[in-house]
Amino acid sequence: MSDREQFFKRLDEACAGLPGWRREGHRLTLALEAGRHQSVEIEFMTFEQHERVRFYSEIGSVERIDPLRLTSALRLNFGLPYAALAVRDDTLVLVATASVTETAPRELEACARYLGEMADHFERTMYGPDEH
Repeated sequence: MSDREQFFKRLDEACAGLPGWRREGHRLTLALEAGRHQSVEIEFMTFEQHERVRFYSEIGSVERIDPLRLTSALRLNFGLPYAALAVRDDTLVLVATASVTETAPRELEACARYLGEMADHFERTMYGPDEH
């Protein structure tokens, strides 16, 4: 079994107990309260010859945020324990990286849950009703 296959096996085991979670390929979707949903995307990357996994969850278009509010959002980065706010293409995202081979299932679950819940919180706060 390849490192990526083992990673997805650990991720599936980790997220099996989360209510409303499902994985389809490289996307995790979490059902949240009030009928809201949040997706966490998974992509692989290599850094210093080690395979890493990047998790990210889209919050919204940076074009819809005034610069002062975007600056305030970036100040929040300092207090985030698992992730950071970033811009991917023209979208504000919450992003975290982990080792493909060394991250324990409990850490994968905590990271995925945190990203989904916090990205939804930021989306709700900055953009209002869920558009999904």
